[in-house]
Amino acid sequence: MVLGAGLAGSAMAWNANWSGLSVMVIDRLDASSASRVAAGLVTPITGSRAAASWRWNEFFPIAEDFYRRVEEVTQSHFWKQEPALRFFRNRAEHELYQSKWLGGAALSHKSEVRVSGFSEADFESTSEAYLMKAPFGSCVFAPAARLDTKTYLEETQAYFEARDAFRQIHLDCDRDIVIDPTHVDNPIRIESLDLAAKRIVLCQGVAARENLFFADLPLHPARGDILMVESIGLRLEQVVHHDAWVVPLGLNRYLVGATYDRFALHARVDLGDSDAQRFRRELMARWEALVSGTFASGQHRVLEQRAAVRPASYDRHPLLGCHDAHSNVYCLNGLGSKGTLMAPLLAQMTLQSMQGIALDPKLSRSRRK
Repeated sequence: MVLGAGLAGSAMAWNANWSGLSVMVIDRLDASSASRVAAGLVTPITGSRAAASWRWNEFFPIAEDFYRRVEEVTQSHFWKQEPALRFFRNRAEHELYQSKWLGGAALSHKSEVRVSGFSEADFESTSEAYLMKAPFGSCVFAPAARLDTKTYLEETQAYFEARDAFRQIHLDCDRDIVIDPTHVDNPIRIESLDLAAKRIVLCQGVAARENLFFADLPLHPARGDILMVESIGLRLEQVVHHDAWVVPLGLNRYLVGATYDRFALHARVDLGDSDAQRFRRELMARWEALVSGTFASGQHRVLEQRAAVRPASYDRHPLLGCHDAHSNVYCLNGLGSKGTLMAPLLAQMTLQSMQGIALDPKLSRSRRK
């Protein structure tokens, strides 16, 4: 059984299914879950520090193959692999990226980061194409990708529902999950659903703190907000990173994100909520910083605000492993904002651990104990 059908749980379900195992997926389908709010961005370089994404060489090729395989199985399209742009915010950021990545610094797996020279010609060639300002230059991330998380999760749900292997329900884990060792073959019991299983993997994100199995996970959650903005006149067809990232959706619509806050740990987005108002203003200020002076400036409006609480860990690394007292109860958690990239390989590792292959200590949920 897999409890949770977000990015982690869906990857777990697919990998178990492809391994020939019988799978039952259970999820409450919370619209404000981190996976359903996520923009699904995958880039080899992270943030203004110009740091390589952690263990990129391991995670990316597995993710690429995984999502393409799910597309083929479901006859749908949700994985778009194309270069992403970064418009530098200042000269110092340009110089930092140039010093780290110009001249062939490699991430392998066909990765490259091309950094434009600091010149008027580069500025013009970048800005004219998108009607945007880029006075400090830009760079191109390749490969990069975006997962349409909504479509991917919906297609995953539909696949398992069609095989009577999906249940939509909110479980009280402490009450509903019973471990009965007298049932040697299938000791995991959920009587309310008339289900029994040999193992269960809890892929619950921050909700893991609500039950006794993994309430001690060293999670350090953070709220993230994104906006859907309508902008008339902006010709943007690629993902752009600046003080915010911007994802083109077509029809003059863009996603703008994301905030990162460790104190307002709720997902309310109504205009009467002070936190929601604050995060909306923050994102709009970032948007204005990117498009100010363009043809699209002043011709935009917010269509929607979304928020979720990310299941990050204190060291920003995933949390995998079995329960201390119950070797057939596992967790796959702590993916933070890297769930799209990491989930496919982490699900494989979790399956391997069930077969007796030791987990990497850096990924173990017990590493802080």
